[in-house]
Amino acid sequence: MPKVLISLDEVDRVRRINHITSNAELADKIGVHRNTLRKYLKSRELDNEVINGLVRLGAKASKILVVVDGTELVAAA
Repeated sequence: MPKVLISLDEVDRVRRINHITSNAELADKIGVHRNTLRKYLKSRELDNEVINGLVRLGAKASKILVVVDGTELVAAA
């Protein structure tokens, strides 16, 4: 079953263009607690506040989400 996840490649691109070196700094710029950001980046689950914050920092809306099927999720684990 396909699943929509946050693209870690796009998160890394946002970090580079904003010269962000830590999750704490990224969380501060997005406006969420660092534990909240860590939770969503680890699980790659969707959170409107995190996604909107990344877009405000320059994430491309067309690339911030990726669709993977169940076999890709199993292979990545």
